[in-house]
Amino acid sequence: MNKFFKNLFVFGLVAAFGASLPANADAAKEKKFQIRISHTGSASNEFSMGYEKFKELVEQKTNGRVKIKIYPNAVLGSDRVAGEAVQQGNLEAVSIATNILSSFHPVALAFDMPYICDPAKMKPYLQSMAYGDINKHLVESLATVNLYPFMFNATAMRSWAFTKHNVAKPADLKGIKIRATPSPIDIANCKAVGMNPTALTFDATYPALQNGAVEGELLSYSSFEAWKRDEILKCMYPTQHNFPIHVGCINKTYFDSLPADLQKAIMEAAKEAQEWEWNLLADLEKKGLEYCQKTGVKVNFLDDAQKAELVKMFKPVWDEFGPKLDSKMVTLIQESQK
Repeated sequence: MNKFFKNLFVFGLVAAFGASLPANADAAKEKKFQIRISHTGSASNEFSMGYEKFKELVEQKTNGRVKIKIYPNAVLGSDRVAGEAVQQGNLEAVSIATNILSSFHPVALAFDMPYICDPAKMKPYLQSMAYGDINKHLVESLATVNLYPFMFNATAMRSWAFTKHNVAKPADLKGIKIRATPSPIDIANCKAVGMNPTALTFDATYPALQNGAVEGELLSYSSFEAWKRDEILKCMYPTQHNFPIHVGCINKTYFDSLPADLQKAIMEAAKEAQEWEWNLLADLEKKGLEYCQKTGVKVNFLDDAQKAELVKMFKPVWDEFGPKLDSKMVTLIQESQK
């Protein structure tokens, strides 16, 4: 090939390549993505509402380039099962309760400790978890198991409720067969007050309550209406010793692969949706308590002496698990409560 034709050939390649760039860039901008989110909540559950809001905001902020598909009611499995699918890349995202998150990384064990958060100081705790020092430490830790926490949906303070036992004081808890999450601390909490725990996934709990395998579970006032628990639970003892957060976790590899503008839009939507959901809690709990009273669920409120007795009964849990906890996470949580 003489020099003239060689230069002409090279020029043609460059021109062809250059002409293709705008089309490729435009194609990249038009590429659509789907994020499937699994969670265990019913349609009227507070964190379920949070994810619906997130879906609305993401699709709006990305002009439909990111579509959100939500799978509620544990149809894709428990937090643990769906979480493993996310880790493996078979599912994009999952909502994992903090009392299950510890089975993916021990940094989350501290969230399960009894009375780790004062009910009156929920907001600073949530803010640190979503935006502050707790968040930074959690993000760094979960990155090692290929999970990226993008959203923090609060659930109300949890207490024990029972099918047939009228629990009116701590001593009444002794001997009750109770459903516990697989969290070792949740199991220890039950044992500390004299109950007999059985670790069950959320989807296995209602049948176990029906057949008497367990006689109670941990939940909030609003859960009674959301999950129709008044059909089987007849007494609530509002200890409010447990404050789980539902952490939206996306496969980190997948999230990192998304275009930067979509990552930004997703995180903006998560912030708006989670804060919208946080503001629902007080109203939902008020309505949940009214629902319990209307449907005949007996609510036996604690006085200060009973609360102090429970704190004392939980001390062995702190003695056993305190040395095993991520000390940095414990310090960060305590700082959020000052």
